[in-house]
Amino acid sequence: MKKVYIFLTALFMGAQLQAQPTIDFESSLTDPETYDNGADGNGDFDFSPITLNNYYDADFNYFSGFAISNVTDNTTPGYLNQYSAYSGSGSNGSNTYAIGTSNPEIHSSSEQARIVSFDVSNTTYAGLSMLNGDSFAKQFGSPNNAAGEPDGTEGDDFFRVWVICESLFGEDKDSIEFYLADFRFEDNAEDYILNTWETIDLASLISFDVSHVYMRFESSDIGAFGMNTPGYVAIDNIGWEGTFGVSEVNNSGFQTYPNPVKDILHIKGAEGHLSLISSNGTEIFKGEHNTISSIDCSDLPSGVYLLKIDTENGTVSRRIVK
Repeated sequence: MKKVYIFLTALFMGAQLQAQPTIDFESSLTDPETYDNGADGNGDFDFSPITLNNYYDADFNYFSGFAISNVTDNTTPGYLNQYSAYSGSGSNGSNTYAIGTSNPEIHSSSEQARIVSFDVSNTTYAGLSMLNGDSFAKQFGSPNNAAGEPDGTEGDDFFRVWVICESLFGEDKDSIEFYLADFRFEDNAEDYILNTWETIDLASLISFDVSHVYMRFESSDIGAFGMNTPGYVAIDNIGWEGTFGVSEVNNSGFQTYPNPVKDILHIKGAEGHLSLISSNGTEIFKGEHNTISSIDCSDLPSGVYLLKIDTENGTVSRRIVK
């Protein structure tokens, strides 16, 4: 059973308007300094229409995919502090974010919603491991591994996440490499371990509509059992947009004018129920439509709005610009 989180953006289901709501996780946790790693057994996190995968193994007490967290401890090293972002907060100083490990995935549950962006950062566990080294992983920039033996890197270390993108049915695929740490510069002063939040803009980097995002980790620090660097990433502010189809009547008989509108929007057509919805999913006007109606838009801020007219034969939707 999925955990389901309801947002105002759900109001855009059934609209034919390009919108870009954001999933910021802020309503996901009620208590401070805590996390949800899926121990309740409910599985994936459902922020409809976007889903984050989650699997919790009760026998061994670990999770894979994503956990939701608002932990602020960015100074304690080690696995026991695996739920903290290295910056000490979410993106832009927010409280809550997601932690991904062991093949984290982001999916659109609607064929008409695409993933357009998300913010990314290191976790404290990975960041401090790379900064100082630990019993398993090396200190980045050192020519030696965790055992103090030369590892052949000459200190040219890196930790990156591959963001693998697919269209809805997997016919289109592409990937982006994002470096969470890079010590390969000729000038060592340019070496870094990311402790800020950065945005990965899929809409500008990928040429198709992204419905699925898979994340895979890669590090220069490799041991007998694979990657030694803790394979974790923090994400926040998942942006998505969509053009949602509705069952529409033949709307050639409807008139909405003027459009763009400055003051009064006029609507003519079959009787029904009117709704005007802002780009963040808020219904700002509703009322009955008796073949001729008007909406006072003079106090509305400039932007794009969705006008919906529900009739007995179906729904008409119009994109309104103020």
